[in-house]
This record gives sequence, structure tokens and C-alpha cells, in this order.
Amino acid sequence: MPKNQKVRRLLLSGAAMPLAIATAHAQTTPTEPAPVAEATAAPDDTAIVVTGSRIARPDFAAPNPIVSLDAENIQQSGNTNVTTFLQRVPALTNSVDSAQSAGSDRPGGQLFGAAGLNLLDLRGLGPSRTLVLVNGRRHVASQIDSAAVDVNAIPTDLIERVDVLTGGASAVYGADGVSGVVNFILRRDLDGVTARTQFGISEQGDAGNRFASIAAGRNFAGGRGNVTLYYEYNAEDPLANDDRDYLRRERRQYLVPNDAYAGPGSGTYQQVLAGDLRYPGGSPEGVIDIGGVLYQGNGRLYDPGTPVSYYASGGDATPVAGYVGDLLPKIERHAANLLTHYDVSDALTLSFEGKFVQTLATTFGGYSGNYPGTFTLDNPFLPQTIRDAALAAGQATIASNRNNLDFPRLGESNRRRTWRGVVGATGEISDHARYDLSYTYGQTDVRIEKLNSRWEDRYLAALDVVTDPATGRPTCRSNLTPAAAAGATSFTPGASSGCLPLNTFGRNVYDPAALAWTINGDNVSAARLTQSVANLSLTGDFGALFDLPGGPVQFALGGEYRRETSRFSPNAFLTGKQWYQYDEGDKFNPEYLISPSRGAFDVYEAFGELNVPLLKDQPFAHLLSVGAAGRLSDYSTVGKTEAYQFNALWAPVRDLTFRGSYSQAVRAPNIGELFAPVGPATNFFVDPCYLENRNSGTASRAANCVALITSLGGNPATFTGANNPDAASLINGQRSGNRALKEETARTWTAGTVLRPGFIPGLSIAADWYDIRLKDAINVADASTIANLCVDQPSLDNAFCAAIRRRQGTGYINGYAVQPQNVAQFSTAGLDVNVSWRVDAGTAGSFDVRFVGGYLHRLDIVATPGAQVEDQVDQQGRPKFNFVFSPTWTKDALTVSYNLRWFDRTRRFPKNTTDANPDIAAPELLRYKELWQHDLQASLQVAEAFSLYGGVINLSNQRPDEDSYDFPVSSRGRYLYAGARLTY
Repeated sequence: MPKNQKVRRLLLSGAAMPLAIATAHAQTTPTEPAPVAEATAAPDDTAIVVTGSRIARPDFAAPNPIVSLDAENIQQSGNTNVTTFLQRVPALTNSVDSAQSAGSDRPGGQLFGAAGLNLLDLRGLGPSRTLVLVNGRRHVASQIDSAAVDVNAIPTDLIERVDVLTGGASAVYGADGVSGVVNFILRRDLDGVTARTQFGISEQGDAGNRFASIAAGRNFAGGRGNVTLYYEYNAEDPLANDDRDYLRRERRQYLVPNDAYAGPGSGTYQQVLAGDLRYPGGSPEGVIDIGGVLYQGNGRLYDPGTPVSYYASGGDATPVAGYVGDLLPKIERHAANLLTHYDVSDALTLSFEGKFVQTLATTFGGYSGNYPGTFTLDNPFLPQTIRDAALAAGQATIASNRNNLDFPRLGESNRRRTWRGVVGATGEISDHARYDLSYTYGQTDVRIEKLNSRWEDRYLAALDVVTDPATGRPTCRSNLTPAAAAGATSFTPGASSGCLPLNTFGRNVYDPAALAWTINGDNVSAARLTQSVANLSLTGDFGALFDLPGGPVQFALGGEYRRETSRFSPNAFLTGKQWYQYDEGDKFNPEYLISPSRGAFDVYEAFGELNVPLLKDQPFAHLLSVGAAGRLSDYSTVGKTEAYQFNALWAPVRDLTFRGSYSQAVRAPNIGELFAPVGPATNFFVDPCYLENRNSGTASRAANCVALITSLGGNPATFTGANNPDAASLINGQRSGNRALKEETARTWTAGTVLRPGFIPGLSIAADWYDIRLKDAINVADASTIANLCVDQPSLDNAFCAAIRRRQGTGYINGYAVQPQNVAQFSTAGLDVNVSWRVDAGTAGSFDVRFVGGYLHRLDIVATPGAQVEDQVDQQGRPKFNFVFSPTWTKDALTVSYNLRWFDRTRRFPKNTTDANPDIAAPELLRYKELWQHDLQASLQVAEAFSLYGGVINLSNQRPDEDSYDFPVSSRGRYLYAGARLTY
């Protein structure tokens, strides 16, 4: 069947039954009022569309646990970065904010094109499993080849509230929400002008932030129409590692293996803290080995320092501290929005939402280097002491290992431009049914510029220096002898090449013009992600036909078509050896090659939802209802999938409600997991079939290894690492996507209670238990793990053996392929507590107290079949206990708000490691210290339309723990800010 016929049949089939029912007459369905937070009591006749359902109902009748935070909560936090604010929600603690997408050696900074990304991670199951919505609709992704949404693309001051829903939401919203949904509800119907500005800076005078927003709205046609325009600007200054004295070389502490460890019971530990660590064998001056004597590039003898495991302490080697680069990136963001609607009649309301957001994020990480650089003795920059020593040793060349700390840092600048438009038509079909038809298009264009990367051929030519006999001055050898740079691709060797001699024998001795000639100033790549969604839904009730004792049965029914695309076109510089800046002798490491990618998929879906109110206002049944939802999907990639949910709610009295749900949710593989092209990779193997390793796996390993090696013509009895000539070598392989992937499936249940005691007005307490079990989870096993899994299965007839290539005649590994596979399992469970209490204290003012807490009972990961269970509870970013306590006091024109964010001590090492190695570190170092972040804000309503506010974030100036840059708290330190709000 053609695609256009398929979607037409899907949408019309969803419309048929409600349209037939809607022709009868009965009680009018309430219209949608302004949303309220879950913990706030609402009148029974107030119906809203709560997150996690398309059916309008009172907020206290929602069967799923939701944590809601509104615009006032965001502003009182002092954060203009919404992700940083949302990390206070226990379920979102592990989210990636700007601090994790800056510099090098960082979780986010290691991703190409990820500088400045802000990604939400619900329940610690990963951003790819967290569904981010705007007004209940999907939003175009921002990260290449993925479905992850950059929260920077959602304007801060346009947010009315944020709903965080735990549990599978695929039955209502479609794939990706296996851990839950974060739904951003935006403001609308503004009649007037609002504006806000805020400026902030750290106590040390850096990490500045400038924020401004303005919105202007106007009702027209007697209130039937509205137009709202909105603009927002936000600029965040970078923060570098060396901007914090406790992170600098002389004070930085790292955990390193203890060379003096004397074994169990000795009172010593396997890892200890050490300071002033250096990378041995390298130096900012260069390290040159001549006959076993080490020199620095400036001609002085090289002091290797004191060995500390695989590091050195002190001496002339390159400091470890500082290589991380930026702790916070530089970000500049512009956002413009247009929102409008017009009520043509009760049967038709037309609406449009359009936006453009541009985010420019720049961050710098580590340095380039020569590993090593080879020089001839006729190089005029070579110190005479080194030349003489080399001649005496009979060397014609010398090699210098140099870390280029005096060169500009390597960096990345990413510009993301997001366009999104939503055209909608809604209206009443009858008193019992409404329709909602919409089309959404989103596009994100990413421009990725690698900063200070070099042309390798130019760099080597600039290092190869001789004396020009005509001038007596240093010049590039290739200027005189073009054949010296044979094979150059970025320039034409010869007198007019532009090559200038580059001196690296010492620090800050180079000519900036010579270095500039080697830098690739046009290393720009591009990516585009698009999303198209057509949706038709019908909602209402069966009141025209019958009523139950609890009221009419409510329904939602509809269909959806969605298409996602991703295209990445790397600069040609990145697809060849020129990108590789670290020359490991004769062996080229292809891991640094970047491959282009392109992929797309579409999906047709039909969904339905029912809410059956069995009883209402009866003895022991103030409210009793059950519900169900289901979604059938047909993907162009994985085929048909099913998602469903069952829920129930029972309030024996108005003050007490019990609720629960059970659901199956799915996540279809994203574009990168499916369509990533074949690219090169390398890996070092310790072969599980070596004779010395055969008893280290499962009971099947030894027999499997004998059969495998024998079938290839090898001798299992002599199959050892010592006999393998490539045992110490990197093995070339390949990486790619996997078009054979299938969907992930999660089973989720929640059970909880909501208490709203009438004898304590304004108090609401919600406590909910969640349990999520994800199977067939997509994961990329490393090549060594795949080699182990091949022979640790009951049979050699498995997908892992097909991924490892072995040499005929010997059986030694000589190639491999890695790709994502449905091989992992996740299991998590815990408790969420949400307390809200609003108190009117008369002349003493009013108090609004909020407590949101979490208990993580279980978070187990099995990365591959047969792998050891990884207990992630208490790990960094996944504390066992955490909470936010936020009381606010208002007295006349003054409002004072306080926020305490706390979580307990978390493991520095995986639980499996500490169980197997009780002496891994001293007891005080086994865990990171707990977080105690105190924030304070005061606001003064100067006039009816104007207010001033100011505050402090991290009032106690808590610092990161030893051996960490940003855990349990950011390195930014105590932060001061002030702002003003205008409403007219």
C-alpha cells in the first residue's frame, strides 16, 4: 500500500468511532484552564490535560506520578540554564549540562559536535531513553544521529511549567520514553509586555552570565485571537581549569596506583592520592633521548621527577593538571518565538507556533604535540649541546617528545540553529468530542568547527628546518628541496609554498606566523537533523450514550505519522590521515578518522486511551477509576511494535488517593545506531583463547577455544601470547551501525499514594514507587569483550564470533567489527516523594514549602549476555538518597526563597571493584563527599509592574571533591546574581 494511503487509512480509522458517538447531546466537557502542579489541590470540576495522558481530568486524578516545577521555581533558583535547574529533580540528577560538555576528558566533551549540549537523562538510563516534549509534542533533536534534544533550544522564560513523568510513556507519546517524559509547557495568551534581565558572576570574578528576555502579547477580536512575540538572549562566559587555584598543578590531587602497596592486611592501599603529577617521557620543552641520557629541548638535562605508578611527580615532565581544558564552555544563545491563535468558532481554532534558536558554544581542551618529532642534526634551532651529544653517540637524527603547552589549545566551536513550526486546528465536534489536528516540522543545522587543528603535512614541513645558504637564515627544507615534502596535499612544496620554519626547542620560542601556516583555518563540518510529525487525535466521552456511577467514560483516539532524518558531512580534513595529530611511529591509528553519515526512518502509528470512572462520591469511593492506553507502530526500520499501559486510581476519601500503573514501553533504535557508516577502529587484544586465559571465563571457554583454533589450522597447545608476533600490537578493525537492530522493550510499574489532609489546609504529599526493567537494550560492546563473549557462549554459533576475524593457519586475531547490538539489560527501582505545603500565616505573611526527594533502590546494568551485573546505585550522578528542600516566605512586597540541594556520599569505585579489592583505597577515599548546596534569593516588588531580585548560588562555596572537577558540585563556586522583572 502506498505511504500516503497508509497514513490516510490510519488517521481516518482513528476518527470513525468518536465521530459516530459525538452526534448525540449531553453535558459539555470542561474547557482546558491554566495548568496547575500535581501537588496542588484543584476543584473537582477543573480538568486539565496532564502529562502522560491525552484525556482531560483533574490533576489529582492523574494515575501516574508527576513532579511539576513552574516558571517561578526556575526564576527563584537563579539558574538561566534549565538543565542545571532540573538536575535538582532526583530523577534527573545524572543529566548532562554545560559543565559535562566542555573541555576534553569529559563525558560530554568526548563527543564530536557536543560542545555546549544540555541533555536530560531520566533515571540514569541515558538521554536516548528520555523523551523530551514541548506542549505534549515531540521536538527535533540536536545531537548528530540521535533523538536527544538540546534543552538550550527551549527558551527559559517562555516556560510555564515542566512536568517530569516517571515510567513508560510510549503508549501515549510513542517511542523513546522508556524511562519517562519531560514535558515543557510554554506560556500562551499573553496580553501585555513582560521583560526580565539578570546578570551573574562567580565570587572570583569569572564565569559571568548575562540574560535578557522580553515578551509582548496582544488579544484581538474580542479575545478570540492572540499574538505573542518573544525574544531571549543568554551569554555564558567560559571557565578554565587554571581559573581555580585548587585545580592547578601544585595543588591538584589525583588517585593513582600505589607502588608501595604491600598486600592484604598490610595497612597499605592499592590507590593513594598524589599531587604535582606529570606525564613521564614528555615535556613542554621536549624530551630527547641520546644514548640513554635525557635532555630537554632547550639543551638542559631533563629531570624525570619521582616515579608514581605510571605517572611522575615533580621534575620537568608535562603536568597532568590543566589538560582537561575548560570547566564551562562559552555559550551565546538567541531565541525568537511567535505564538498565535484565532477562535474562528467553537468548531475551529487555528494556531501557529514558530521559533528560531541559535546557540554558539565554544570550548577548548588539551594540546597538540610531537609524539615524537624527528629532526636532523642540521636543524639550526637545535641547541648545540644536543647536536654535540648526538654526534658523539653516532646519531644522524634525534627524536623529541613535546607537549605543545605554549601553542593554542585544541578546541571546538559549534553553532546550532533550530527552526520549529507547529500548525494546528482544534475544535468541538459536539458537546462530547473534540478534535486536534497538527503538523510539526523541526530542523536543526549544526556547524562544527575544530579550532587550532593542524595540517599534518604542513606541520612536519615546518619542523624540518635547515639554513638557507643564500640568506644564512632558517628556512623549511621543502622550500629548497620540494622532494623533502613529497606527498603533501595541503600545499605545494617549493620557494613560494608559504612554509615558515617552526622552532619547538624550548618554550615560547616559536614564530606565531610559522605556527599559523600549519593551522587548518577551514576545518568546518556540517550536520542537519529534521523531524516531521502529522497528528490527528479525538478526545471526549461517551456521555451521549451512557454514564457510569463515576461519570462518563472518557476516550482519546488518533493516529500519527513521523519522519526523522540526520545527515553529517565532515570536512575532508577529518576523513583522512591529516586529522591524526599523533604519529605513533610507523603505525597509523585510524581511530581518529571521522566518517560521514546519513540516515532516515518514518513510522505510522495508531493510539487509543480510555479512562473508566467506576465510582464517584460514594462511601469508601470518593473516586474509583481504571484506565488503559495502547499504541501500534509500524517503523520503516524495525517493523511493528506495541506499547500499552493499564492504570487505576482509588480515593476512598477525598484526603487519600492510591494510584498505580503497569506499562510496556519501547524505544526504536536511533539513526546513528542503525545507519552509522563503516569506519576504521583499533584495539589491543588479550586473546581469551591464549592457553594462559582459557580457564578465566565460563565453563564453555576452554572447549570452544580448542575447537575454534583447531578449525583454523592452529595448534591449541602452543596458542599463547608469547608465540603471537602481534600480541603487543594494535589490531585494525571497523565500527559501524547495525541495521538488524530491533526495538528495546521496558516493563514498568508504579504504585503510590497522594495525601491531602483536610485538617491541614494546603498540604499535599505524594509518594510513588517505580520499577523499570529494560531488555534487549542497545549497547556497543568493546572489541575485547566481544572476543570473550564469542567463546564464553554455550556454542560458537553466535553473533559475537562472527564479529572477530582470525588468521587462517594460526588462529590469532587479525581483525574485528564492532556495532551496536540488542545485548544489554537495565533494571532500576526506587521511591519518589513530593511534598507541597502552602500556609497563610496572616500578618506574618505566607509560606510555600516544597520538598522533592528520591531513594534509588536498584540500578543494575548487564552490558552484554553473561557479563557481571554492574550495581550503579551510589555511583557518581546516581546517589542512593537525594532531595531538594525549597521554602519560600512572602510578606507584603518581600519574597525570600531558600533552596537546599543534598545527596549522600557516592562511590568513587564500582561496587564490583570494592567487593573484589577491599584495599583499593583508604576508607575516607572510597566515596565522594555528599552535596550540600545552599541557594538564597530575595525579591522586592518595587511597584505593581516592577520587581528587583538578587541571590547567591552555592552560598557555602562548596568545592568539588578530590580527584574531580565538578562532583559533587561545580567548580564555579559561590555565585552572585541580580535581576529585574517588568510586567505591564
